[in-house]
Amino acid sequence: MATLTFFKYERVIQVDGPQTSVTIQDLLNQIRLYEENLNNLDYGHIANAYGKQALGAGSYIGITLELINDWRIAFEARLGPDTIGCTISGGNLVAINQYANNPLKATAFTQVNIAQSSSPTIIQADANYGMLYMLESMRGRNRSVGAIWYWNPTSGNDSNDGLTPSNAVATFNKAQTLSTAGAGDIIFALATDSDGITTTTEVLNITKSSLKIRGAGYQFQIIPSTAGSSTINISGDSVEFEGFYIGTASGGTDNGITVSGDNALIKNVWVKSVTGNGIDISSSTRTQIENSAVENSVLSGVKIGASTSKTVIKQCILSGNGTDGADLAGASIADNIFENNLIFNNTGYGVDVGTGVVRTGVRLNHTFSGNTLGATRDLGTGTFIETPAGGASASDIADAVWDEIITGHTTPGSVGQVLKATKLKATLASLK
Repeated sequence: MATLTFFKYERVIQVDGPQTSVTIQDLLNQIRLYEENLNNLDYGHIANAYGKQALGAGSYIGITLELINDWRIAFEARLGPDTIGCTISGGNLVAINQYANNPLKATAFTQVNIAQSSSPTIIQADANYGMLYMLESMRGRNRSVGAIWYWNPTSGNDSNDGLTPSNAVATFNKAQTLSTAGAGDIIFALATDSDGITTTTEVLNITKSSLKIRGAGYQFQIIPSTAGSSTINISGDSVEFEGFYIGTASGGTDNGITVSGDNALIKNVWVKSVTGNGIDISSSTRTQIENSAVENSVLSGVKIGASTSKTVIKQCILSGNGTDGADLAGASIADNIFENNLIFNNTGYGVDVGTGVVRTGVRLNHTFSGNTLGATRDLGTGTFIETPAGGASASDIADAVWDEIITGHTTPGSVGQVLKATKLKATLASLK
């Protein structure tokens, strides 16, 4: 039997020197004797114990000793300079306490190893993780939920395992390295800077399929310090990117977000004052952009390039961009849809559909205002553009009707213009 000293007020059970080992059964036996002493009945329970049920054939479930009420185990401090290795064996030792549930108290020149018995073991996720898995399974486009990783540019460290917020990694690149392609893994970007805004200069090259990157919104800003690359490059398929403020370095012609993978979801992002296109999509199908703002880009707010199809852009704000709010130009562009967007004050058109672009739909309550060259331009094939809010005046509608019946009705001296003028005079005469 090991010699133990109980320090009641410090709530420490000391394994006295020069002993270097103790068993779980020995600890349990002496804890129960200490608790039964009349002098200690007023000081609460020290530990719970489980196990020793018979499994048959002489086998038993191992003991699990759970220290409670802030009690801990310590091996008596040594004089040094050598560190003495100490062992606790014969079962499992756990704790519930204010010391991050650590059952051990550190002492000078000792190194304690708990030889935990892991069989039989049931592994269950922490309740908070269970809630995260449930919530994530109900959101986004890709409902599968894999592992969860944490990225914190402020206080993270790439030597951490990234499994909890307190053990977050420092860079996105490290977090992506930890993730598994196609598994539906999630990377949570933590905004913990003391001034309320967390900024990273890291360029994100998102290459793994089905990866989900969740940010804190405006509080998490990604603004590179050196020009020469898009801030966000999405080449993996089925990527979800949500909740960030995006900028670019000065001095270049860089896109805020470039998408070349298929089935991407971009949601709740704010792309502002980038030196190229706000969001550039090419060689991609089924990209979806939702509830996002693209403002003051040097080029277009959204650029849809060659070999892009089935893109859906809905409930977005495209404003103040240097050319068009949205520009579709290139070969093999087809079946792209705009829904319920606010598009205003762009230097070019609100939506510019280029030659050869097939079946563009601009529908469901768009609002266009103050776009220098006009709300829309249609040079494509099979384009459908609903009459937008703020787009067509009464005069525009009347002109469209006359053009449908008689072309060239606004050319002075033409037959169409004479007929229109005659009808106007007849109408005025009937009102007298």
